Order: sequence, then structure tokens, then C-alpha cells
Amino acid sequence: MSSESPVSGVIAGYLASAVNYAFAVIYVIVLTKLIPLTQYGYYNSLLAMMGIFSLFFPTLGIDVAIAREAAMLHARNMPFEEHMAAILLITIILTTAYSLTLLLAIPLYIISKIPSYYLGIVYIYIAWIITQALTGVLSTYLWIMGRLRSQGIGNMLYGLVFRPLEVALLVIMHSVYAIIISVLIGQLTTLLYYMSIIKRLPNPLKGLALIRSGFKRYLNMGFQNWIIGYIGSIGGYALTYLMYLSLGPEYVAIYNLTTYMLGAVTALTGSVNNVFSSKLSHVIGAGGNTKALIKDYTISAIVIGGLLSQLATLAAPLLPILGIVHGDYVRAIPYGMLLFASAVISAPVGIYTIYYWVLGRGWHSVKVSALGITVGLLTFITTVKYLGFYSVILSSYLSSVTSLITFIISDAHLRDRDVLFNLLVIGMLASASSAITVMRGWPISQIILLMDTLAVIYIMKPIPQSVMNQLPRFLKFMVKPFTAVLSG
Repeated sequence: MSSESPVSGVIAGYLASAVNYAFAVIYVIVLTKLIPLTQYGYYNSLLAMMGIFSLFFPTLGIDVAIAREAAMLHARNMPFEEHMAAILLITIILTTAYSLTLLLAIPLYIISKIPSYYLGIVYIYIAWIITQALTGVLSTYLWIMGRLRSQGIGNMLYGLVFRPLEVALLVIMHSVYAIIISVLIGQLTTLLYYMSIIKRLPNPLKGLALIRSGFKRYLNMGFQNWIIGYIGSIGGYALTYLMYLSLGPEYVAIYNLTTYMLGAVTALTGSVNNVFSSKLSHVIGAGGNTKALIKDYTISAIVIGGLLSQLATLAAPLLPILGIVHGDYVRAIPYGMLLFASAVISAPVGIYTIYYWVLGRGWHSVKVSALGITVGLLTFITTVKYLGFYSVILSSYLSSVTSLITFIISDAHLRDRDVLFNLLVIGMLASASSAITVMRGWPISQIILLMDTLAVIYIMKPIPQSVMNQLPRFLKFMVKPFTAVLSG
């Protein structure tokens, strides 16, 4: 299996998200019409509780460290089948233990005042966990091989099956059970697609020797990556549970829809980060220039994040007008618009976090992530009494800003003039667009700010030539005006 273009991986990854969100418009219409806000709140609260239990079954990053080493071996045309067997073995053990724990924890959900009606979700969720675990192993295989386009197509198939089925089942069942059932079937579709490419899984027992011989080395490297995700998960679950306790299930539902809206903006940067981590591992394995790579990816993510956040701000007030969002769910829209501009800040934070880990300096990313999450949670706890749900918005921004500033202050290499200038200008324009919309300045002000942003990008021409050279022809035409032409 040969590697695929990194840019095709970004495009495929974003198209998967675009397909998901295209169908999600219909989903939001049906959800907000048929599912009471309280029911949706209990559903997400239960998922958060089950998510907390997953934190007790960590891989400690050993699987990620093994995958990183396998990608470097692939860059040198060396075999890595034993590495895949080891990843599969770790996955089987931890997934089994986690699934059993969720069953044993059912009395705890009842103590937490989750109505018994929702407890059947636990069994479907366990089936999803098993399916998702196997899909994750195969997805990792494709990542190692650099087959990021195939990885993105699998995610796209998930959306094509999951979303239409979800809408249909919501109409039939009028229950949040429709959501979890659709998620499971969509995941099964992706699993079958990946299996059609990879054909077979390795014998997991063949990976036991690799884990034994390299456990300490993989733990030292992988633990850093794992703890970053672990801290982020704790922060997310803790924030949701604190909201459930202090504001009630309705605000949990509002928060979920708000982050869902933000996901439409951050989906592309998520695809960029996935490709960046694979590309960086291959560049290191081949002895390439990592500093130029991080600069190119960071600037591209900032520019795209800024433009998408403004487009989302411009479109958000149309959701209730077009009948997409109904009833009490409309309360989430102003909060979502205030969060859109955070995508510009989170883009470089995500890339810098990955960069340090792949370079073997993951503990720095761990410290920065822990500081950001701590600041965010403390902000919510100390302000929720006075600001209500707005404390969540403040918490999100302060968490990201703290992480970004810490990265920049601690490393002179990240104080790149071009990156910081793009971040400042585009971030200010995106923030102004969000704030003015909430203050009833829509839509003229947003159109003016969007045109100003395009003019600034045209003058600055920040898109790197390296990105331009990898784009398909139809996209080159769109991006060329914003790319500096190299002399000579």
C-alpha cells in the first residue's frame, strides 16, 4: 500500500466532516423539534459519566508511541507488522476491561439520578466501544502507511450512513436511543470499509514480545501523548458534570449543541492536525526540515480557521429563521457564535502540542495542556455563580489563550513573526465578527468584516507555497491569490 498525498488527506478528512455536517442540518431540525431539551441533557450527562470511567483504562500512550515508531519504519521501507499486532493486543485487553466496568457501574448511574429509561443506552454504548476500538486499530494502520485519504473516506462513509439513519430513527422513535443506535451502525460501516482495504488483522499475540522488550521505551515516549489526551478528557468530562450539577441537564444540552456548532469550524483544523502528525513522523524518519513544516501548517490552519469562523458567524442567525433550530435549543446560538473565534486560537495550540510530542519533548506539551485545563476549570468554578452559562465561554477562551501564550513564551522558535501577525490580525477580525453579531449587528457588519478579512489575506498572501504545490488543480485556482509567488 503506497502513501497518499498529505493534502488529499486533509481534503478527505474535511470532506468527511463536511458530509457529516451537511446531514447534521437535517438532524438538528429533527432533534430540536422532536426531542425535549431535558431528555437530550440526560443523554449527554450519561455519556459524560461513562466517559469518565474510560479514564481508568488508559493505554498510557504505549499504542501511540508504537504507531509513531511504525510510521518512521515505514518511511525507511522497513517492516512494522509486529507493531500492529502489539497495538491490537493492547486494544483488546483494555476494551474488554472497560466494557465490563460499564456494566458493573449501572448502580452508580441510578445514584446520580439518571432515569432508568436511559440505562439501555449503556448496552448499545458498549457495542459501539468494541466496534470503535477495532476501527481505531485499522485507522492507525492507514495512518502509519500514510493512507490518509483512505482514512478520510472511511470517516465520510460513517457520516453518510450514520446521519441519514439517525434522522430516520429520530422521526420513528422520538427518542435519544436513535442517536446511539445510528452511531453504532455508522461505526460498523467504517469498520467494514477499512477491513476491505487491509484484508486481515495480525495475530495480536505476535505483538507481545515487542511490548515486553520495548515497554519502558514506549512508555517514556507514549505516556506524554497519553497524558495530554487524558488531561483534556478529564477537563471536558469534569466541565460537563459540573454543569450538570450547577446548571442542570438543560444547560448540558445547550453546551453540547454549542460545541457541535463549533465543530463545524474546527473540523478542518482537526483534519490538518491528523495529517500533520503523520507527515511530521515521516519527515523525522527521513531527516527532513521540521521547522518549515510546522510554520506552513500553523499559518494555513490560522487562516482557514479565521475564515470558517466568520462564515459560521454569518450563517448562525439563519438557523432559527430557516427552521433548522427550534424551541429552547435556540438559546445555544448566541453562545455558539461567541465561541467561533476560539478556533483561531486553538489551531496553533493543537499543532504545537503535536509538534513537541513527535519531537520527543512531549512533557512540555503535557505541562502546557495541564495549565490550560486548570485555568479553564477554575474560571468556570469561580464565575458560574455570577455569569451562568457565559462562564463556559470565558473558561474556553482563557484555557486556549493560556496554552498559546505559554507555548510562545517558552520557545523562541514559536515566536515566528509571520505566524504571530496572522494570528493577531485574523483573530481580531474573527472575534469582532462574533461579538458584533451577538450585539445585534447582523448581517451587514459580518459581511463587511468578512470582506475585510479576505482583503487582508490577499495583501498578506500568507498561504505557503509548499501547500499550494500539493493542492489539486481546482483548488489551486482558489488559493493562488492568497499565496506569495516565489522569486527565481
